[in-house]
Amino acid sequence: MYNDNDVKEGRFDPLTITVIHPLTELIKDAPSNILIREKGFTVIELMHMFRASGFSVEHIWGGTAGSWKRKPLKMDEMEVMVLSRKIKDVD
Repeated sequence: MYNDNDVKEGRFDPLTITVIHPLTELIKDAPSNILIREKGFTVIELMHMFRASGFSVEHIWGGTAGSWKRKPLKMDEMEVMVLSRKIKDVD
């Protein structure tokens, strides 16, 4: 999806899994000087966030909008589905 040129041109940051693009790609008449930064998370990062928020992570499945099934994550999926349970309150 992204390549070394995208990194060089500032469109993708592989260290933070962040995509940077102008708002005009999403909204036709948006100001051209506004950039959108979209952050992706690895499954391990998501698990840490859930646990830090007082949840246990019971299952993580693959998912694509409109096709939510309890099946293992596939390499080409951009979304995940998490089954978790609240186990404690966090201050």
